[in-house]
Amino acid sequence: MRKRLGEVLIDAGLISEKDLENALNLQKGKNKRLGKILIELGFVNEQQIAEALSKQLSLPLVDCNDYNIPKEVASLIPKETAEKKIILPLEKQDKRLLVAMADPLDWQTIDEIAFNTGLKLTVAIAPESNILGAIERVYGSEEKTWNLLKEIPSYDGVEILKEEKPDEQQEVNIRSLYKMSEAPPIVKLVTMLLVDAVKSCASDIHIEPHENFVQVRYRIDGQLKNILKYPKHIQDSVISRIKIISNLDITNRRLPQDGRSSLRLEDKKIDLRISTLPSVYGEKIVIRLLDPTTGLIPLKGLGMPEILLDPLMKIAKQPQGMLLVTGPTGSGKTTTLYALLQKIRTETKNIITIEDPVEYKLQGITQVGVNDAIGLTFANTLRSVLRQDPDVIMVGEIRDLETAEIAARSALTGHFVLSTVHTNDTTSTITRLIDIGLPPYLVTSAVTAVLAQRLIRKICPHCKEETDPPEDVDRYGFPPLEKYYHGKGCKECHYTGYKGRIGVYELLRMSTPMKRLIARNFTEDELLQVAREEGTKTLFEDAWEKVAAGITTVEEILSKVPFQKETLSVSEPLNGQDEERKVLL
Repeated sequence: MRKRLGEVLIDAGLISEKDLENALNLQKGKNKRLGKILIELGFVNEQQIAEALSKQLSLPLVDCNDYNIPKEVASLIPKETAEKKIILPLEKQDKRLLVAMADPLDWQTIDEIAFNTGLKLTVAIAPESNILGAIERVYGSEEKTWNLLKEIPSYDGVEILKEEKPDEQQEVNIRSLYKMSEAPPIVKLVTMLLVDAVKSCASDIHIEPHENFVQVRYRIDGQLKNILKYPKHIQDSVISRIKIISNLDITNRRLPQDGRSSLRLEDKKIDLRISTLPSVYGEKIVIRLLDPTTGLIPLKGLGMPEILLDPLMKIAKQPQGMLLVTGPTGSGKTTTLYALLQKIRTETKNIITIEDPVEYKLQGITQVGVNDAIGLTFANTLRSVLRQDPDVIMVGEIRDLETAEIAARSALTGHFVLSTVHTNDTTSTITRLIDIGLPPYLVTSAVTAVLAQRLIRKICPHCKEETDPPEDVDRYGFPPLEKYYHGKGCKECHYTGYKGRIGVYELLRMSTPMKRLIARNFTEDELLQVAREEGTKTLFEDAWEKVAAGITTVEEILSKVPFQKETLSVSEPLNGQDEERKVLL
């Protein structure tokens, strides 16, 4: 006898017969599935339904994102049917078709698909949002390209501005390449990609050639997402079009190239940084999108705790010293430095930045872009800047001893220096400076403070819901919270459950006890212990407080924030719990 969803959930102990009766009464007259109503009533969540069905029916529980679904397999079930019935074909072997379903008890759909395809169906289970996200990824590829081309007939408010540079000699006749790249469909496709990426709040566009197609992906909130595919036969035309607008050599396909361009969209200008890289299937292109309206964020908009804002501003307003911002690539270091510069910028200060490259233009500040090819390095530029009577100097990155030494000595001679270092946290930054050869006495004298940071994704506000405590809470012994939240996935967040990012921070101030410790042989653990005794809150503690506030998830902070064996001390109430909790990690 074929069971129904309600019976399976009762057998699993997730709902009562009364719960089912209430849900069925609500379902009458509504065009909604029972599972959807049970979730809306708060009796269960998507994951619980999927796990219960998997266990009770002995069917595999899958993640659709783990499957690379060929076009010929996806075409076995029309997109309209897939969306309506929440079903996705995963793979075909001989006369069998593996499908993922949110409701594997929908026997009518199973029978219809089997009849229409002439195949025997093997059913696996996946949460509804997981299937819908995969449907968008699989079916939305080439279809999205041509649909967008049809929907947007012209770009009256869009202008792509070619980067000007002197004419250079051409080795071959490139008339045919220009002709292909200026065909209206190609111009329209490239413009559509740029406009769509800006509207999607993407930071980068990846154009990746494969054997039989070209894949386009956007980086949104730090994560890459498949957007569309386009045919292989227009690959060279699209690449040539992008090279032309960024003034790159379209005849050079064997060496990497870097270029710039810009896009004027309505009333704002987006700067574009283009990078090409030869691969076995053709040139891969990455376009970095620099939007001044999103890149220049005030300090309060970065998610920095109030407890850090005041001391950080006091440090940044000192007449001399050095503030270092540390973190991996993409952790928002430049954004933080720009926010600080905007805050301390006044008509009485001469502020000069040395960057590679200059990402955003700042009014009232002199910005210099380094160029290693002509000898304009960080160190050489810094020497010249010191002769320009600066009050504040921002050095994009300290990469070597020479730059570190000049920056440190500048910080001791009446200048305030801001810079970045690629390290994991505040204490490892001190170790890094000494490791590259900077004497400990110079480190303790010059460095005023170190700010470590990471960017973590925020739970999507449109699909945020309460969830069960993650297994990681017990596994790592984290302090329990009254409530945990996650995003179940929706169109607003592209079915990821996350939308937007926020910073987590750790501020270490150079104190007298710390200077004494650095002056002798020390370990990072000893440095961390002194810092904590003086009130330093670690990256992970700041991240955990954002979990407690319902801003992000445990899974997200574990994947982005360095986790150390230390005491996690949270002084703020945890979801309404008044006592301070401490747990040894």
